[in-house]
Amino acid sequence: MEMGGDNSIQRCHYLVARVLYELFTHEAFPDIVDDDDEEGGGGGDGGGPARKRTKFARVITPPDYTQSNEGKSTTTTYFDIPAITRMKQLGIPYSICRMVQNLLESAVTAGNVVVAPSGGIGIGGGWEKDAYKSLGQVSEDLHLLLFDPDRFLFDPVETTTAATTTSITTQQEKQQQPQQRLFNYKKDELYGRDKEETLITDTFCRVTRGKSEAFFIGGFSGSGKSMLVNTLRVKVKVVGGYVIKHKFDAISDRPLSGIISAVAQLCEMIKSTHSPTRLVKLVQRLRDEFGTDIGLLARMLPNISLLSSEFINSQDMMEMEQGDDMMNAQSVCFTLLRFVRLISSPQHPVMLFLDDLQWADDTALDVIHTFVSDAMGSCIFFVGTYRDNEVGEGHAIFDLMEKLERSRVPTTKVSLTGLGQEDLNTMISDALCLYPRICRSLSDIVFQKTKGNPFFVLEFMYSLRRRRLLQYDSRQKRWVWDEETIRAEEITDNVLYLLSSKMDGFSDDMRTSLKVMACFGTVTNKSVIDYLSESQEYWGLSSGLRKAIDGGWILEKDGKQNFKFAHDKVREAAYALIPDSGKQQFHYNLGKTLYSVCEGKDVGDTILTIASQINHGKESILKDDNLRIPIVKLNIAAGKISIDSCRHKMAYSYLRTAQSLLPDDHWESHYDVSLRLSLMMASAANKICKYDEAELILKSIFKEARCTEDKLSAYYLLATMFTAQGKVVESYGTCCSVLSQLGEEIPELIPLELVERMVPETLHMYGQGNEWISKKMEDKNIISIAKFYTTIATAAYFCKPAHMVAYFICKTVRLSLQHGVCQYTPLALVQISFIASRFDTASFTLLIAKNAMEMSESMNLIDQMADLQLNYYQGPGHLESFQSGAKKLREAFASGLTIGNANTAFYCAIQGTWFSLASGEKDLTSLLKQIDYYLHLLGTYKSEMTKYYLLCFRETISILIDKGEATGIDDKLTQEDVSNPDNKLLELFYFHQTFRNFWLGYTERCQHYVKLFLELKQPRYYDMYIFKFYQGKFSRWNLFSNTV
Repeated sequence: MEMGGDNSIQRCHYLVARVLYELFTHEAFPDIVDDDDEEGGGGGDGGGPARKRTKFARVITPPDYTQSNEGKSTTTTYFDIPAITRMKQLGIPYSICRMVQNLLESAVTAGNVVVAPSGGIGIGGGWEKDAYKSLGQVSEDLHLLLFDPDRFLFDPVETTTAATTTSITTQQEKQQQPQQRLFNYKKDELYGRDKEETLITDTFCRVTRGKSEAFFIGGFSGSGKSMLVNTLRVKVKVVGGYVIKHKFDAISDRPLSGIISAVAQLCEMIKSTHSPTRLVKLVQRLRDEFGTDIGLLARMLPNISLLSSEFINSQDMMEMEQGDDMMNAQSVCFTLLRFVRLISSPQHPVMLFLDDLQWADDTALDVIHTFVSDAMGSCIFFVGTYRDNEVGEGHAIFDLMEKLERSRVPTTKVSLTGLGQEDLNTMISDALCLYPRICRSLSDIVFQKTKGNPFFVLEFMYSLRRRRLLQYDSRQKRWVWDEETIRAEEITDNVLYLLSSKMDGFSDDMRTSLKVMACFGTVTNKSVIDYLSESQEYWGLSSGLRKAIDGGWILEKDGKQNFKFAHDKVREAAYALIPDSGKQQFHYNLGKTLYSVCEGKDVGDTILTIASQINHGKESILKDDNLRIPIVKLNIAAGKISIDSCRHKMAYSYLRTAQSLLPDDHWESHYDVSLRLSLMMASAANKICKYDEAELILKSIFKEARCTEDKLSAYYLLATMFTAQGKVVESYGTCCSVLSQLGEEIPELIPLELVERMVPETLHMYGQGNEWISKKMEDKNIISIAKFYTTIATAAYFCKPAHMVAYFICKTVRLSLQHGVCQYTPLALVQISFIASRFDTASFTLLIAKNAMEMSESMNLIDQMADLQLNYYQGPGHLESFQSGAKKLREAFASGLTIGNANTAFYCAIQGTWFSLASGEKDLTSLLKQIDYYLHLLGTYKSEMTKYYLLCFRETISILIDKGEATGIDDKLTQEDVSNPDNKLLELFYFHQTFRNFWLGYTERCQHYVKLFLELKQPRYYDMYIFKFYQGKFSRWNLFSNTV
């Protein structure tokens, strides 16, 4: 058999082609007899008849070319090889026919076959380009046929809907003829990211061992960041974990709300995955963890009611009893952390995926840091993605990474670039169901145009198809392309342009629906679409939306209750359909339409959407006097909803807009609206730490309010704001001024003798009967006086002598004894029981305190729980078990941070630490870990005084563990820090030195610090501890002596 050249590779290719032909057809290969050969000639062995022999070059007939209308040479038929023609007749899959043909072509490439002219639409422009170069290529193609037969072996079904696609395709495209069939990308296949996929999987596996970690993914939009994360979702669920997700939005101004919404997803997941028995146990754990704070959690996460109907009642009671504004961003963060900490575990890790971090604000990033750096049992895998080309060197994302690393949180960072040429070729090969070697010329061009960006590749390929530069040839049953034209054309490298150009061909109602959706961000609630559809202007919105859904531009989620864009770039392209000069007006028209449709209806959170849209038209609103006040009230309502859900930054934004819309004479023309707005705005500013702005707003209230009663809430906010900032002198002065306006005389100096008479008299009044307990204080003026006496007592504790604090407490108690009980009565009673220990029997003072605590529980005073527990255990609570007291104080710490009362919370932590130590806590290592946790939180709450207390305890405990050799720290409280005689830390320092030196066996040094302690002139809080310490010491000595 002659081969047109004695080439072993050509001979092998020919033989493989022949084997494949005979294997699939069960026929002999159709050799052609040469004219010079005679039947029976000497080609055979022996004298028998000879087989037909072939000149191999004649096995292939060159393709036939004709002129197209444009004058270009075009291949009219390709399979002009007799063997291939026969295979087609027998129904052999075209993929096998193509393989046999390419093998035969490769066998004669060096022969005398005429080569097709390039430039026409053919397979890569010239038929010889598909010829095999080696047997290795043959092996690779056979591997594809074997392992992915649906894509590479069997002929495609002649329908445009049979293929699976992950790109965006319009309904019109789906209805085209077979040559416009869909690309067949592998669903959910992550091309070219094997290394990153392994890395993120390994990181999650470490989290399942009980240690939280962070994973950051940077990359251009469309680089596959979200798909990389999604590869992990199934693995997380398999091990019993939860995946919660939120996508930040460039349009939305609610970053913290997004994290709250993500955490809320846990409730639905738990409900769907837990058995009734497990659910009951979880609900009980929630009760134990949150106690009376469960209403605060229900207020923040309303769908926690899915877990138990009792949480619905908790939420209602919380709203009814506690007013509007108790929590700030820090307390929201801590409350969410408590919930996640309880849910997560190594057996049930929580994966928090936050997409597009470049649009998150500092508050949201602080929440992330608090979650992931929690050292008290959380098991969280945080994954954050961001567009690294849209963040500068000093962006807050990088600050977050540094903070996590400083907190010793393992942090992994990866950056996704475009796909490599080989991976891109694999992707296009899968899409076209063609062998990778055949697609390489096309993929090289696509790589040059798109730089390998996966999303850009998808849209670029579809743009080629729309312009018929890439077509499906139904005769050849394969895709063909005009390589030279594609390479020569100037095609934009902007994917937004490609998408927008595609959208230009849509119907008007479909374009309108996309523009409307783009104005609401990546996700839009169905109720908003329904409301808009009621208007004449947007009556075709639902129809257009349905077309967008059918085309794959919009996706339905959450049981068709929400709609989201298929990709960020789709939303950006849809938003780009609105001219920049008309964007504000478009938003405003949407808001006005929604406002007119929804006016008078209870639309819930949709008010937020209406206000956000209509606020874009601020200039138009200012020109319409009839619209200004209604929109002011709309923003106040939006602010109220935001405050109720603990989203104070968002509330402040709405309220500030409302303020800007008020007329110049608003205090005269709209007094009630102005007063309410100013109070809400000052409160929101305080919650987000805009203290200067809050103070300015409050001063305007003091100036414009018409009476003292209207100013009281503002004065109270100012006083508490001063106390929280450590400005206790200013807080004290504010309360004195208000009490004077309310008719109370506050002496500048209160004699000690007066207080020493006043306390026993007050206790005597308390012991005269309990009729007053059943009487409720009704007089608002008296309630206000009690309120400010309670507030001034707190300020006086830090800036006045101790007997002045007792004076104000006695005043509050006497008001209750004379006028009945109010919400400030229990705390005053607990405080006076502490003072009474110096004047009366322990049993009587303990009775007062217990009655006060029972009263507070019946009144559901959640906002005062931390103060009540702290004062109780600083006083009569010492007579009870230290172990139970330590537990209660830890709960009070959590409650205090949950409601935003950080100062009291940390004093509860200090008191609880002492109770644990005094109770003989054996697990000192856990106690040390608890203190480190408190110190870690102080990095957020910034309380130097509390830090000194905790450092003292930490050093003492580390000495008890191992004399500080392995557990000590460099940051210590020294005598120089407390050298000022008026410094209240001095007695703390002396007490701890006494305790440490006794433990270390330094008797003389111990006696020295006791002497210094007893010489302090100021009232000593630690007296009782010193006395108990010596009582225990002498009791032990007596016991030892009697035994001897």
